[in-house]
Amino acid sequence: MTSSSSKISTAVILAAGMGIRLRNVTGLLPKGLLEIGGQSLISRSLESLKNEGIDRAVIVTGFQESLYHEHLQPQADIPELEFVHSKQFEESGSMHSLFVAKNYLKEDFLLLESDLLYESRALPSVINFEGPDVVLASGKTGSGDEVYIYGEKRKEKTGTITSGIIVKGQITAISKKPFPGLSVQGELVGISKISLKLLNLMCDYHEAHLEFPCSRHYEECISDICSKTEIPFLRVGDLVWTEIDDQSHYERALKEILPKLIK
Repeated sequence: MTSSSSKISTAVILAAGMGIRLRNVTGLLPKGLLEIGGQSLISRSLESLKNEGIDRAVIVTGFQESLYHEHLQPQADIPELEFVHSKQFEESGSMHSLFVAKNYLKEDFLLLESDLLYESRALPSVINFEGPDVVLASGKTGSGDEVYIYGEKRKEKTGTITSGIIVKGQITAISKKPFPGLSVQGELVGISKISLKLLNLMCDYHEAHLEFPCSRHYEECISDICSKTEIPFLRVGDLVWTEIDDQSHYERALKEILPKLIK
């Protein structure tokens, strides 16, 4: 098991989704194979992971799984790949994808969604976080499909509350819905550091409530169990990133995000 101060060497990329809302852009390609600036989203992530010292990546596939094999296996300068297929991808959410990868994970790991475009600060911010678990958050994006992290800011030893661009704290809920009485601390990015302890808690909860169809996503599972165990968030307020779930996200990626990444 990896300790909080040990090097993270494994990543899991959740890539089983059908990407129905993006079909007018991707056709029958899975979202992770969408090209932005001449490179697929998943290849960008894998190269970034390799640059940060990640030497093994477990990719959970579902929709059009063979296309991921064909696209990635010839590539160099990426981590060693292991593919895990989620047979029930059509009737399950991202938490089930993580659940089927459980037996392939023997140490703490990074967890990424496959449809992300993000700047280079994102990965080291998570990797170098002082604890074994952390969920990355950003400031307001205005994307129109925000998933909010609710929580409490962490008080530092001086008694002051962390302020400014970088904010740390404990998650109390994660949801697209408003939670009266709870404070929004940021938007879910889709990059996290997960310990084996937290993975087991998430998988136990998922299995106890598993009944197909099961649309539960991993962040919903984190939200459901965060009252039983402390799960930190890290907000990088000015992080440049976007998910690409629909055409408006795709256009935002091309017009707003990519130009900032290639400066």
